[in-house]
Order: sequence, then structure tokens, then C-alpha cells
Amino acid sequence: MSIIKAFLYTLLAFVFWTILQLSILLPIKYFIGEPGDITHIFGITRIISVVGAFLLIFFYFWKPRFDLKKALKIKNYNPRVYLYLPLVGIGLLLLNRPFWDFTKILNYYQDNSIYVNSIIATNNIALFYNLISTILIAPVFEELFYRRFLLEKLSNRYNPNLSIIISSLCFSIMHIETPNNLIPTFISGIIFGIIYIKTKKIGYSIMLHFFVNLIIFSTNNIEASYDNWLIGYNFNIMYWLLSGIGMFLMLIGMKKITTTVRKS
Repeated sequence: MSIIKAFLYTLLAFVFWTILQLSILLPIKYFIGEPGDITHIFGITRIISVVGAFLLIFFYFWKPRFDLKKALKIKNYNPRVYLYLPLVGIGLLLLNRPFWDFTKILNYYQDNSIYVNSIIATNNIALFYNLISTILIAPVFEELFYRRFLLEKLSNRYNPNLSIIISSLCFSIMHIETPNNLIPTFISGIIFGIIYIKTKKIGYSIMLHFFVNLIIFSTNNIEASYDNWLIGYNFNIMYWLLSGIGMFLMLIGMKKITTTVRKS
């Protein structure tokens, strides 16, 4: 696969996603009108459009042949790798935090004010659909598309490092609706890609993606706002120290995983 094709497939996935959403929402609005409660409609539409978009790419352009029985065999996976994945995930989240906070950091250093975010009430139904989309759908379908499909095909033509960078850029581009998430998703894509290249098992990158999304989802929906993570929005030396610790934890976890896979 060429680099241009990788970006075109990513664009096509976005187009499929948009078309599927419109094909569901527009008829409902035209024939039924705008309902009072659109939570179920948007939740179901989001899930269908994401799954449908990736399945269309898989069916028409990839046509994978999975050995599901082999993929689900526990003995094909090293349990020690799963012990280190949480370490990588926690480190990745600590490392990425300043990029998510970029705008707030700029405002803080301009007026030296401390941010205190109030707790926002959450719609339980919307929370349920978000849980399915974030925890179940995204890790599986995104890893299959960006790592098992794009990265695998790119690595057949280019060196692994370039292939990981390109697939991670594609992964980041699909999250463009949240600009502050572009760099974190690119960094996460790099780590997910390295895990896949080193282990040659998509199950590991899916589990890491699952773990990262689970932490984000959980901390965004607990009683204390995630915006006040650990030490609040003081952006002092402790804040930056934790980000540095995150990088250290991530590197240690990656090293352990690589060593474990090499020995197995």
C-alpha cells in the first residue's frame, strides 16, 4: 500500500461515516420530524455509522480472512504482556495530558489563574451509548483498521518506522473534531503501532487501546472532574513532573513488553 492510498482510505472511512449518519438522521427529520429526545437516535446512529464505515472498508478494500478460532486461543498470547499494558497506558495518559490541556495552559500562564471545574451532570442514556462506542467499538475497529490493515499493508512496502508514522497520522486525522486531541492520538497511534509491530498480535494493541479509553471514560465520568486530575489545574512543577513520569512509565512498559515477546 502506498502512503497516498493510506490517506485515501482514511478519507473514505470518514466519507462513509458521514454518509451513513446523514442517511439515518435526514429521513428521520424529514418524515418524522425532530423528536423531543434525540439521545437514543444519536447514540444508535453514532454506533451504526462507525461500525458500518469500517466494515465497508474491510469488505470492499481489505477482505480479510480471519482465523477467529486461532485468534481467540489464550495460549497464543503471553499473559505477562497484559501485565505491562496498563503500565504503558497510564504512562501514555500522563504524557499526553499537557497536550489536552494546551489551551488552558496558555491561559494559565497569561493570567496565572487557577482553574476549578464544576461537576457536570451526565445523561445516563448518553453515557451508555458513549460507553459502548468508546470502550467496545473504538478499540476493536480502530485497531483493525489503523494497525492490522493500514500499518500492515504499509510495512509491506516501507520500513516499519515510516509505516507507523503514516498510520498514526491517519489515526490522528480521524480525531480532528477535537483539535487538542490530534497530538495525543498521534502519540498513542505510535505506541499502538510499535506494540503491533513488535508482537505481531493485534490483540495486544486492542487491549492497550481498550485500557486507555477505559481510563479516560472512567475519569471523565466519576464524581471528581477529570479536569482536576490528581493535582488540579495549577500547572506547577508537580504537573510537569507527572508528565515526565508518564514518559518513564511508558518506556519501561514498552521495554518490558519487547523483552517478554523476544523471550517467548
